[in-house]
Amino acid sequence: MSYREILYDVKDRIATITLNRPEKLNAWTELMGGEVRRAMGEAALDDAVRVIVLTGAGRGFCAGADMGLLSDIAGAGKDSSDAARAPARAVTPPEGSNRLDFQGPFSYFPSIPKPILAALNGATAGLGLVIALYCDLRMASEAAVFTTAFPAAASSPSTG
Repeated sequence: MSYREILYDVKDRIATITLNRPEKLNAWTELMGGEVRRAMGEAALDDAVRVIVLTGAGRGFCAGADMGLLSDIAGAGKDSSDAARAPARAVTPPEGSNRLDFQGPFSYFPSIPKPILAALNGATAGLGLVIALYCDLRMASEAAVFTTAFPAAASSPSTG
């Protein structure tokens, strides 16, 4: 499967999903959200994969939601929670998935039956921090910087 805003690679039983918009510090878009979800589903179904690493290209993990995406959503009157609801490929939801705490846009993370490691290599802000927190483990480089960034963007966290 080909992707436009992420890279997907499997080597030595490790699936690496790389957010690939380094010129924008990997700011999250609707397309990226769908691609990450599909890649997670692909890794979940691949018997050659034992662990999934989620990281960012360049000098940042994810600087949060792309502000252009937020203005497009506001202008269109769209619910921002639609941004990452693309269907995952045949990933079975966790037991009790009808629970309210498994209904958010990123709640598919716990349904992935393999460990997900966030490799945080720089700016991890806003929605990027939320994504990192959904991972099972987080490893941060010395260059990693964390911020909620929600007050500056006049928004609230989307914890799904």
